[in-house]
Amino acid sequence: MKSQIFMYKQFDTLPLELTFYPQQTKQENDATILYFHGGGFLFGQRDDLPYINQLVENGFNVLTLDYPLAPETKLVEIVSCLEEAIDWFLTHYADKLQLNNANFFLFGRSSGGYLASILTAKGYKEQLGLIRFYGYHDFDHASFTLPSPFYGRYPKVPPMEAQKIIGSQALAKDSLHARFPLYLSARQYGTWLSYLGPIDEKLVVGKERLQDFPPTFAVHCDQDPDVPVEASRQLAENSQHTLYIELKANEHDFDRKPNRQSDQVYDRLITWLKAHS
Repeated sequence: MKSQIFMYKQFDTLPLELTFYPQQTKQENDATILYFHGGGFLFGQRDDLPYINQLVENGFNVLTLDYPLAPETKLVEIVSCLEEAIDWFLTHYADKLQLNNANFFLFGRSSGGYLASILTAKGYKEQLGLIRFYGYHDFDHASFTLPSPFYGRYPKVPPMEAQKIIGSQALAKDSLHARFPLYLSARQYGTWLSYLGPIDEKLVVGKERLQDFPPTFAVHCDQDPDVPVEASRQLAENSQHTLYIELKANEHDFDRKPNRQSDQVYDRLITWLKAHS
């Protein structure tokens, strides 16, 4: 699949990059999906979206974005970097990406759904909508601060061992094998939020701000063992233009690998995208 890589920011010594996947069937509207990966801010990499092919084949550009990982970088700085990434897109959509306009959707999965939500609250006039898969918009959930029964079933990673994983320099990706134990330990011992740095009111979206969100497509499993489904239910209850799909499944990232259920969800997403472009 055709793609291009650009650097949108030099963060200390770390180049932050994005991958641009142009639409395969030229559409007049030229809408672009800006995608943020998941991984609890502690792991993950930008090109993990399993349905990129289907999106570009149906006329949408996709831009996948690096961001520096926690705890080497605090959450407030992560959000600031992604604000600069959106500014880069708004500045260079024509000269770098050869697009006709700057219309975009923000799409995030899991912690990427949080990032898409907090950036949506900035109120970009070019934003056509928000796509949020098993995401959240605040941290006011007991499961984020208590030891997780789900992750407690895995072999324990003591905090002292987890600390050894943390590097001395900012990074935007590493192998899942190298970084996942850090997240696993954080959830096993209820210390996850301590890795993100201070979380103030600027890093949460209140219920009243959800009312001003643009058209939103949200999906969550009703028995999600990682991110509580209540986060998406609250979004659906308080935002005025949300298409919310709640799946009956004991899964978090139900679309981790293409399957019949996720095929159906992405078919509905593509229909929704076309209606709002």
